[in-house]
Amino acid sequence: MSINTSDDESQRYPYWRRNRYVMPLANLICGLGFNLVWPFVPLMVRGLGVRENLETWVGYMLMVFYLVSFAVSPVWGGIADHYGRKLMVLRAMLGIGIAMLLMPFAETPLTFAALLMLIAVFNGFTPAGVSLLVANTPPKRIGSVVALAQTGGLVGQALGPALGAMLVALFEHHHHVFWISAALMLAGGALVAVFAGEVKQLAGGPWRMRWIGGLRDLLRVPRIGLLYLLGFLFMIMWYGGVTVITVFMLKILEARGADAAQEAYWVGAAAMAMAVGTVIALPFWGRVLDRIGPQRVLVFASVATIVTHLPLLVIDTPLQVVITRAAFGLSAAAMPTAIVQLIRIHAPAGMDARAISYSTAFQFFAMGIAPFSAGLIGPALGLRVYFALTILLMAGGLWLWMRRSGR
Repeated sequence: MSINTSDDESQRYPYWRRNRYVMPLANLICGLGFNLVWPFVPLMVRGLGVRENLETWVGYMLMVFYLVSFAVSPVWGGIADHYGRKLMVLRAMLGIGIAMLLMPFAETPLTFAALLMLIAVFNGFTPAGVSLLVANTPPKRIGSVVALAQTGGLVGQALGPALGAMLVALFEHHHHVFWISAALMLAGGALVAVFAGEVKQLAGGPWRMRWIGGLRDLLRVPRIGLLYLLGFLFMIMWYGGVTVITVFMLKILEARGADAAQEAYWVGAAAMAMAVGTVIALPFWGRVLDRIGPQRVLVFASVATIVTHLPLLVIDTPLQVVITRAAFGLSAAAMPTAIVQLIRIHAPAGMDARAISYSTAFQFFAMGIAPFSAGLIGPALGLRVYFALTILLMAGGLWLWMRRSGR
């Protein structure tokens, strides 16, 4: 029986075993490249002459960055449904790599922000890879395969801040580190180009850009809207919180009179702690997803997100911030994978890439709204008030999901 099942999987999904190893490695390389620089964006902006209201400057930059990503993601998803998903992985990895080559030429904060927008146009190599895997993997193996691919990216995210902290200390102009990031992004794209495979499952008819119409069609599907909401709220606290935590850490260190080397160390440690926790936990959560299903895991991860953010309301040492981020990564790691699986279950046939791309778009918007909101709330009320608001919003989203599930 198992032999027949294996033969059937090989016939219907001939590339899934190869992709299972190629995509984690490509994600590791690209995750490393992206996270060499991302946690240190506030330091780079400060190095370009911004000394006052740093969180506001960073907030506006990242808000626009993720608004661009939000706008283009469903467009790329529609193209993936009509022309293939591997093409979109290459678009993201190679496009980001080429754009990053230009970043060191920025000499002013506005030029830096403009080049960030160019990266945003190509943003989204992780969700593009997930769409490729979801469409080319046997359904019963999606949880573990996607979790393994995400683990690769998270290993890169864990190593990136550590390596980035060393490189930032070496380079007089911090944004020159983007050249190393670009080389890694291009290497990941080349790996996918040569070794990843795809059986194209294309939507019927010609491709038309229907941003609002496509979203309207998907929101008519039960639970899709709530999944988008939960993904949005989670990303506010996950990736959207990376630069917010950086600014929070800088404020704690400033009160302690820390020097530049200590700042780079603790900023890198906070980003690495969450990524390491996630790397450790994600393979376990992948097996749990395959065994008990994504709905239970979604609820647990939502509760864990709330619980692990509560300490941010009171902690006041850099080590406490690092421990809190590690706990968040360990307990909530499976949330994105659970959301992807549930979207695939509920999405109409032939619209899985678009459904995931809209989810990604809202998550990009969350990544932008997080530092933007922190930039508005932080100077007036303090970042602890911002953290309290995000906790309340996540609790509200979980309550809505549980209410619908109860029905």
